[in-house]
Amino acid sequence: MTVGYLASSFDLLNVRDLDLLAQARQQCTVLIVGVFSDGVAHARTGRRPVVPVAERKALVSHVRGVSEVLVHDEYWRPLAVDTIFAVAGEPALIGIGNTWLLSPRRQTSSPVLRAALMRAPGEEVA
Repeated sequence: MTVGYLASSFDLLNVRDLDLLAQARQQCTVLIVGVFSDGVAHARTGRRPVVPVAERKALVSHVRGVSEVLVHDEYWRPLAVDTIFAVAGEPALIGIGNTWLLSPRRQTSSPVLRAALMRAPGEEVA
């Protein structure tokens, strides 16, 4: 049995997030997912999440292949896992055991969705 850990904000859950979860799940038999607390998400991205952490945690818990979901906060400590999954282009949990780099296949992301929500009615997508 191999245990993997993937942490992200999972704010405005989207197909990019689902792709990353699927990639991680293919590399382990048990996938533990850390959903960044509101404070950690803000510290990493400079923005407050749109969706509260409890709801983000509930959404991720319903994704096929996710074994367990926990809140990844500023007090997080390394778990007994075989692999930490890091996302290319994002601040990673480097130096904690075996790190496997995931590459997003699709570019839809929370910042893209957030920008779309902030556009004025009738304004075109860039």
